[in-house]
Amino acid sequence: MADLRIDIISDVVCPWCYLGYSRLKQAIEQLGDDYKIDIRWQPFELHPDMPLEGADRETYLGERFGSQEKLNEATHAIQQVGIEASIQFNFSEKDRIPNTKLAHQFVLAATKSGLATPFVLAAFHAYFTDGKDIGSKSILEEVAVSIGMQKSDIEYALSTEAKALTEKKLQHLRGIEINSVPTYVINDKYMVQGAHTPESFLKVLTDIAEKEL
Repeated sequence: MADLRIDIISDVVCPWCYLGYSRLKQAIEQLGDDYKIDIRWQPFELHPDMPLEGADRETYLGERFGSQEKLNEATHAIQQVGIEASIQFNFSEKDRIPNTKLAHQFVLAATKSGLATPFVLAAFHAYFTDGKDIGSKSILEEVAVSIGMQKSDIEYALSTEAKALTEKKLQHLRGIEINSVPTYVINDKYMVQGAHTPESFLKVLTDIAEKEL
Protein backbone atom coordinates (compact mmCIF):
# COMPACT_ATOMS: atom_id res chain seq x y z
CA MET A 1 0.00 0.00 0.00
CA ALA A 2 1.43 3.37 -1.04
CA ASP A 3 0.26 6.46 0.81
CA LEU A 4 0.40 9.72 -1.12
CA ARG A 5 -0.68 13.09 0.23
CA ILE A 6 -1.29 15.58 -2.55
CA ASP A 7 -1.58 19.26 -1.65
CA ILE A 8 -3.27 21.01 -4.56
CA ILE A 9 -2.47 24.71 -4.55
CA SER A 10 -5.08 26.39 -6.70
CA ASP A 11 -7.60 29.17 -7.19
CA VAL A 12 -11.26 28.59 -7.96
CA VAL A 13 -11.10 31.07 -10.88
CA CYS A 14 -8.19 29.27 -12.55
CA PRO A 15 -9.40 27.19 -15.53
CA TRP A 16 -6.15 25.22 -15.63
CA CYS A 17 -6.70 24.24 -11.98
CA TYR A 18 -10.09 22.80 -12.97
CA LEU A 19 -8.53 20.95 -15.90
CA GLY A 20 -5.57 19.84 -13.82
CA TYR A 21 -7.75 18.21 -11.19
CA SER A 22 -9.81 16.46 -13.88
CA ARG A 23 -6.62 14.99 -15.36
CA LEU A 24 -5.14 14.12 -11.96
CA LYS A 25 -8.36 12.31 -11.05
CA GLN A 26 -8.09 10.21 -14.23
CA ALA A 27 -4.55 9.25 -13.23
CA ILE A 28 -5.60 8.37 -9.67
CA GLU A 29 -8.39 6.16 -10.99
CA GLN A 30 -5.79 4.14 -12.89
CA LEU A 31 -3.65 3.55 -9.80
CA GLY A 32 -5.95 0.95 -8.32
CA ASP A 33 -6.54 -0.10 -4.71
CA ASP A 34 -2.88 -0.36 -3.73
CA TYR A 35 -2.69 3.41 -3.34
CA LYS A 36 -4.18 5.56 -0.60
CA ILE A 37 -4.51 9.14 -1.82
CA ASP A 38 -5.13 12.05 0.54
CA ILE A 39 -5.97 15.28 -1.31
CA ARG A 40 -5.74 18.64 0.46
CA TRP A 41 -6.74 21.91 -1.20
CA GLN A 42 -4.56 24.93 -0.48
CA PRO A 43 -5.39 28.56 -1.35
CA PHE A 44 -3.82 30.77 -3.98
CA GLU A 45 -4.95 34.13 -5.36
CA LEU A 46 -4.57 34.29 -9.12
CA HIS A 47 -5.50 37.96 -8.96
CA PRO A 48 -4.33 39.21 -5.54
CA ASP A 49 -5.08 42.82 -6.51
CA MET A 50 -8.75 42.04 -7.25
CA PRO A 51 -11.17 44.46 -5.53
CA LEU A 52 -13.65 42.85 -3.13
CA GLU A 53 -16.48 43.57 -5.56
CA GLY A 54 -14.62 41.86 -8.43
CA ALA A 55 -14.06 43.24 -11.93
CA ASP A 56 -15.39 42.93 -15.45
CA ARG A 57 -13.71 39.88 -17.01
CA GLU A 58 -13.17 41.24 -20.52
CA THR A 59 -11.75 44.55 -19.30
CA TYR A 60 -9.51 43.06 -16.61
CA LEU A 61 -8.15 40.12 -18.62
CA GLY A 62 -8.03 42.13 -21.84
CA GLU A 63 -5.48 44.39 -20.15
CA ARG A 64 -3.58 41.38 -18.78
CA PHE A 65 -3.37 39.68 -22.18
CA GLY A 66 -2.54 42.90 -23.98
CA SER A 67 -5.56 42.96 -26.28
CA GLN A 68 -9.11 41.69 -26.62
CA GLU A 69 -8.01 39.57 -29.57
CA LYS A 70 -5.39 37.71 -27.50
CA LEU A 71 -7.91 37.16 -24.71
CA ASN A 72 -10.40 35.73 -27.23
CA GLU A 73 -7.73 33.36 -28.57
CA ALA A 74 -6.87 32.17 -25.05
CA THR A 75 -10.56 31.78 -24.20
CA HIS A 76 -11.20 29.69 -27.31
CA ALA A 77 -8.15 27.52 -26.57
CA ILE A 78 -9.26 26.77 -23.00
CA GLN A 79 -12.77 25.94 -24.23
CA GLN A 80 -11.35 23.43 -26.72
CA VAL A 81 -9.15 21.76 -24.09
CA GLY A 82 -12.16 21.72 -21.76
CA ILE A 83 -14.22 19.76 -24.29
CA GLU A 84 -11.57 17.01 -24.28
CA ALA A 85 -11.90 16.79 -20.47
CA SER A 86 -15.73 16.96 -20.53
CA ILE A 87 -15.64 20.40 -18.91
CA GLN A 88 -17.89 23.08 -20.35
CA PHE A 89 -16.26 26.50 -20.12
CA ASN A 90 -18.89 29.13 -20.79
CA PHE A 91 -17.82 32.76 -21.01
CA SER A 92 -19.94 35.80 -21.81
CA GLU A 93 -19.39 39.54 -22.02
CA LYS A 94 -21.30 39.89 -18.73
CA ASP A 95 -18.83 37.75 -16.77
CA ARG A 96 -17.03 39.13 -13.75
CA ILE A 97 -13.87 37.89 -12.06
CA PRO A 98 -14.46 37.68 -8.31
CA ASN A 99 -12.18 38.26 -5.39
CA THR A 100 -11.70 34.67 -4.17
CA LYS A 101 -10.69 35.13 -0.52
CA LEU A 102 -14.17 34.27 0.77
CA ALA A 103 -14.32 31.22 -1.52
CA HIS A 104 -11.06 30.00 0.02
CA GLN A 105 -12.60 30.41 3.48
CA PHE A 106 -15.43 28.13 2.35
CA VAL A 107 -12.87 25.59 1.09
CA LEU A 108 -11.26 25.70 4.53
CA ALA A 109 -14.63 25.07 6.19
CA ALA A 110 -15.40 22.26 3.73
CA THR A 111 -12.03 20.68 4.55
CA LYS A 112 -12.99 20.43 8.22
CA SER A 113 -16.07 18.43 7.19
CA GLY A 114 -14.32 16.23 4.62
CA LEU A 115 -16.11 17.98 1.76
CA ALA A 116 -13.31 20.07 0.25
CA THR A 117 -13.12 18.31 -3.13
CA PRO A 118 -16.91 18.30 -3.68
CA PHE A 119 -17.03 22.00 -2.74
CA VAL A 120 -14.13 23.00 -5.02
CA LEU A 121 -15.62 21.08 -7.96
CA ALA A 122 -19.05 22.61 -7.35
CA ALA A 123 -17.46 26.08 -7.18
CA PHE A 124 -15.57 25.44 -10.45
CA HIS A 125 -18.80 24.35 -12.12
CA ALA A 126 -20.78 27.30 -10.72
CA TYR A 127 -18.21 29.77 -12.02
CA PHE A 128 -17.03 28.31 -15.31
CA THR A 129 -20.17 26.53 -16.54
CA ASP A 130 -23.06 28.37 -14.89
CA GLY A 131 -21.45 31.82 -14.92
CA LYS A 132 -22.19 32.52 -11.24
CA ASP A 133 -20.35 35.09 -9.14
CA ILE A 134 -18.47 32.94 -6.62
CA GLY A 135 -17.24 36.06 -4.87
CA SER A 136 -20.80 36.49 -3.61
CA LYS A 137 -21.60 35.28 -0.08
CA SER A 138 -25.07 34.08 -1.14
CA ILE A 139 -23.72 32.10 -4.12
CA LEU A 140 -21.04 30.47 -1.97
CA GLU A 141 -23.67 29.53 0.60
CA GLU A 142 -25.79 28.06 -2.22
CA VAL A 143 -22.83 26.00 -3.45
CA ALA A 144 -22.05 24.87 0.11
CA VAL A 145 -25.61 23.68 0.75
CA SER A 146 -25.69 21.87 -2.61
CA ILE A 147 -22.82 19.56 -1.57
CA GLY A 148 -24.06 18.90 1.95
CA MET A 149 -22.29 21.48 4.10
CA GLN A 150 -24.18 22.28 7.30
CA LYS A 151 -25.16 25.62 8.81
CA SER A 152 -22.26 25.33 11.28
CA ASP A 153 -19.82 24.83 8.37
CA ILE A 154 -21.08 27.98 6.67
CA GLU A 155 -20.87 29.94 9.93
CA TYR A 156 -17.25 28.82 10.29
CA ALA A 157 -16.49 29.84 6.69
CA LEU A 158 -17.70 33.35 7.48
CA SER A 159 -15.86 33.58 10.81
CA THR A 160 -12.88 35.78 11.65
CA GLU A 161 -10.98 32.58 12.50
CA ALA A 162 -11.43 31.20 8.98
CA LYS A 163 -10.48 34.57 7.49
CA ALA A 164 -7.29 34.77 9.57
CA LEU A 165 -6.26 31.17 8.87
CA THR A 166 -6.89 31.57 5.13
CA GLU A 167 -4.74 34.71 5.06
CA LYS A 168 -2.00 32.88 7.00
CA LYS A 169 -2.03 30.05 4.43
CA LEU A 170 -1.90 32.53 1.53
CA GLN A 171 1.06 34.35 3.09
CA HIS A 172 2.89 31.06 3.76
CA LEU A 173 2.54 29.91 0.16
CA ARG A 174 3.66 33.29 -1.15
CA GLY A 175 6.62 33.04 1.22
CA ILE A 176 7.81 29.76 -0.29
CA GLU A 177 7.48 31.34 -3.73
CA ILE A 178 4.53 29.46 -5.16
CA ASN A 179 3.89 31.84 -8.03
CA SER A 180 1.73 29.84 -10.42
CA VAL A 181 -1.10 27.35 -10.24
CA PRO A 182 -1.98 24.58 -10.34
CA THR A 183 0.92 23.41 -8.20
CA TYR A 184 0.91 19.96 -6.59
CA VAL A 185 3.09 19.12 -3.58
CA ILE A 186 3.28 15.38 -2.96
CA ASN A 187 4.22 14.03 0.48
CA ASP A 188 5.64 17.48 1.36
CA LYS A 189 8.69 16.67 -0.81
CA TYR A 190 7.91 16.61 -4.51
CA MET A 191 6.54 19.57 -6.46
CA VAL A 192 4.73 19.30 -9.79
CA GLN A 193 3.45 22.37 -11.62
CA GLY A 194 0.88 22.65 -14.39
CA ALA A 195 -2.11 20.76 -15.74
CA HIS A 196 -0.28 17.68 -17.03
CA THR A 197 -1.88 14.89 -19.04
CA PRO A 198 -3.35 11.94 -17.12
CA GLU A 199 -0.50 9.77 -18.45
CA SER A 200 2.12 12.21 -17.15
CA PHE A 201 0.43 12.44 -13.74
CA LEU A 202 0.24 8.64 -13.57
CA LYS A 203 3.99 8.31 -14.20
CA VAL A 204 4.81 10.97 -11.60
CA LEU A 205 2.62 9.33 -8.94
CA THR A 206 3.94 5.81 -9.56
CA ASP A 207 7.56 7.03 -9.59
CA ILE A 208 7.08 8.85 -6.28
CA ALA A 209 5.29 5.87 -4.75
CA GLU A 210 8.26 3.64 -5.59
CA LYS A 211 10.66 6.11 -3.97
CA GLU A 212 8.50 6.28 -0.86
CA LEU A 213 8.36 2.51 -0.27
